[in-house]
Amino acid sequence: MRSIIVVDDDVAVRRIAARILVEEGFFVLEAEDGDEAMRLAEANREVGLVVSDIVMPRVNGIELLERLSRTRPTLPVVLMSGYSSQELMGRALVAPCGVLKKPFAPEELLDEVRRCLATAA
Repeated sequence: MRSIIVVDDDVAVRRIAARILVEEGFFVLEAEDGDEAMRLAEANREVGLVVSDIVMPRVNGIELLERLSRTRPTLPVVLMSGYSSQELMGRALVAPCGVLKKPFAPEELLDEVRRCLATAA
């Protein structure tokens, strides 16, 4: 099974998302910001998906998405945000695989992860 990187500077949100995914059988790596997530993605080629918050210090989720689109263009990224999908798309961003609006229910996270993994397969 491919690994998932969960990226969020809020430890509680990161741990909850990671726990939901682990309980569903995924192997999860955690990162506190986009810089750490980039290092994990580069060092672990078995990473098959990134779930990242947008607003973080140092390297935010948008910068992470843009960097990954250059170094690992087929790696799907799900962004977690308080912003709606329409607000994000209006900013002319590299398109993420999905956008998960915070707060989210466990099943919403799992549905988005499964959908993105299926489209990447």
